[in-house]
Amino acid sequence: MAAELGVLPAAKALHDLDGDIAPLLHCLEQDLRRGTSQLREAAGMAGALGPRAAALVPALREALTGTDGDTTPALDTETALAEALWRVTGDTDGVVAVLHSVFSRAEQNPWSRWSVVQAARTTALLGPAGRPLAARLEAALNDPAQAPAAVLALTAVGEPASLDRTALAEAALRSAEQDADPEGACDALKALGPDALTGDHERRLAALADGDARVVRSGVEDRVIRQDEALRNRARVLLAAP
Repeated sequence: MAAELGVLPAAKALHDLDGDIAPLLHCLEQDLRRGTSQLREAAGMAGALGPRAAALVPALREALTGTDGDTTPALDTETALAEALWRVTGDTDGVVAVLHSVFSRAEQNPWSRWSVVQAARTTALLGPAGRPLAARLEAALNDPAQAPAAVLALTAVGEPASLDRTALAEAALRSAEQDADPEGACDALKALGPDALTGDHERRLAALADGDARVVRSGVEDRVIRQDEALRNRARVLLAAP
């Protein structure tokens, strides 16, 4: 296994140094075809190469057919492979089908809520081509942890005139208030724009910016305060947007 033997990092370093892509493609193909524990990492590297990794398309497709199961690692690996295929080929049809399957299976597993987040982020990359997944994204709005990624994806794939931006802002704001994904919530509110905010939303956002209670209440102890202050600053910027 190339990654476990240290060959893949060496091939990547060689590519970074002199642009020689052949050893890297060889190592990635090995890991993709063998279905190693580094499969997701290999998919990420392949996707980062874009069309230059066209020779890996058969291995990526083969790896997708070999993935199975409803566990979080299996679902996340499928999403990574689908994203890599899109970045390499630009083909969205097969990718949409894979993501639809991931959403469907993740909904049945309460431990896979973050797999929905990953699938939503990949869906956002597809733009309007990801519109067939809109219903899956809308279902994710009810989960505060999933809502910000779903909002961002809906703004990317949805028909602008059909989006209920006020409802999407409510879902994002609720996520921030519950410390589910406050950073993602700020990204979502920024994408929606100030026109999506009602007076009530603005008051609640002001409470996040300058209220007495900490917004970020969990995480690594010595980072929570810095993260909370950073979030407050972002909330202030959102409030100041014209």
